[in-house]
Amino acid sequence: MNIENMKWPEDLIKVPEGSGVYIFYNEKNEVIYVGKATSLKERLRSYLDTKNIVFPKDKILRESICYFDYIITSSPSEALLLEANLIKKHKPKYNIRLKDDKSYPYLKIVMDDFPYIEIKRGLKNDNALYFGPFVDVKSLRRVASLGRKIFKLRKCVKKLPKKKCIYFDIGECSGPCIGNITKEDYQKSVKDFILFIKSDYKKLKDSLISQMDSYVKKLQFEKAATIRDTIKAIDKVFYSQRVLTNENISFDTIYLLKENENILIEYLEIRNGRVVFEKPYEMIGDSDPKEIISTFISLYYSRKVEIPDLIITNYNLSKKDEIKKFLKEKANKEINIRLAKSEFEKSVIELAKENAIEHLNKILYPIKEKTLNKIKDLFGLKKIPEYIEGYDISNIMGQYAVGSLVVFHNGLPKKEYYRKFKIKFTKGPDDYGMLKEVFLRRFSHVGDKKFSWEPDLILIDGGRGQLNVAVKIKRELNLKYKFISIAKENEIIYFEDFENEIILPKNSDVLHLFQKIRDEAHRFAKSYFEKLLREGELKG
Repeated sequence: MNIENMKWPEDLIKVPEGSGVYIFYNEKNEVIYVGKATSLKERLRSYLDTKNIVFPKDKILRESICYFDYIITSSPSEALLLEANLIKKHKPKYNIRLKDDKSYPYLKIVMDDFPYIEIKRGLKNDNALYFGPFVDVKSLRRVASLGRKIFKLRKCVKKLPKKKCIYFDIGECSGPCIGNITKEDYQKSVKDFILFIKSDYKKLKDSLISQMDSYVKKLQFEKAATIRDTIKAIDKVFYSQRVLTNENISFDTIYLLKENENILIEYLEIRNGRVVFEKPYEMIGDSDPKEIISTFISLYYSRKVEIPDLIITNYNLSKKDEIKKFLKEKANKEINIRLAKSEFEKSVIELAKENAIEHLNKILYPIKEKTLNKIKDLFGLKKIPEYIEGYDISNIMGQYAVGSLVVFHNGLPKKEYYRKFKIKFTKGPDDYGMLKEVFLRRFSHVGDKKFSWEPDLILIDGGRGQLNVAVKIKRELNLKYKFISIAKENEIIYFEDFENEIILPKNSDVLHLFQKIRDEAHRFAKSYFEKLLREGELKG
């Protein structure tokens, strides 16, 4: 098909009903989106419907499409794999994708009479066994080196040499080159090494104990002692892994953490009750969490060799049947994907959540630290504003009046510190009185357990008038904290020590942080107000 001659949307008539991948281009002939479909015609036709658009990027995407192309596939699972490869190749603007989408290394076992190990990037359709992908090539080299030493596998590649090398002399190779080990015994060692790579501790140990007992029965005590030493070495490796349960339970865990525009996938591998692998992945793109996890699975498992029988996620998947078909075709077995059910599975999800939060904070903090330094310099503060509090009042003519307090710690929301206030003492539409009541109730707790922090900066929603009210209350209550306000209409900032207003560029990260705090305080107050309003209407 000549894509240059295609028109959008008239050429939908030519599109087949079968499965495949579709590619959207803009007027500059750039690939802006790649999608998969069980029915190409049905999926492409859906883009003409603009009524049910949820995400702003979907509207912008539709407006950017100049023409499309498509590739027919033999099955939906083939379409999923092709989609993943095209996303990796083109990095389309509107696709969800892995931020770090480089080619990861694999451990390759070249299968001949005396197999050997290599580290390679990418998969090839040859007779070798591949394991991975591995994120850190240095860690992979350590694993390969340790495995060679424990199981005494040869370090030479391709053809065996005709004489021994130094590794045999120092006891790190079994010496197949000089006939020191039979082909059968060497291949047993390779099988044990594979169990070691798979972190299948129980099967590996059982295999080695069986071999050791066999040598003892044959009175081959030297060989039995070698196996005993191998078991001890492996015990040390597996002992260092975090043990969650002694049960023989294995699955992958995918936890999605979404903080505003920041998306992180925390990936954990549980093998025989142990955490054997953990890695955070940053994602690019905005979409429903169900769609993000589905996309991650298609991208990540398209290049993963070993797939367990179970994958646990913290969201149900979109297009789950398509994903399961893809995994079944790739793994030659049924793969179950679901939410956590057992207490153990829920504890692993909680562990993934803790790791995800920690990783996201580490990723974002260097960025936020620069912003906080800019705020310090802009307002002449004595220190970086580690804690910024944001306040908002919500009511209808004084009815169901509430106040909200949100806290941002090092530029990130600290939701466990959020507080809501039901206005008790101020009557009628008196924003000044309501704000004073909230301040009185909040700052009567300085230093106690309920409010274990102190603000470095306090942000009020509004203009110069609202700031003046806040500063008046500050003086009445003898508060030592600095106050600013941000007016929604033109996003103008007012600071109590400055006579003139501050107008920051629209792309300013300082402005963006203040907007987030202001909007979060408003959202938190509004949600509490609406709750009280509903309860009041029900009682009425």
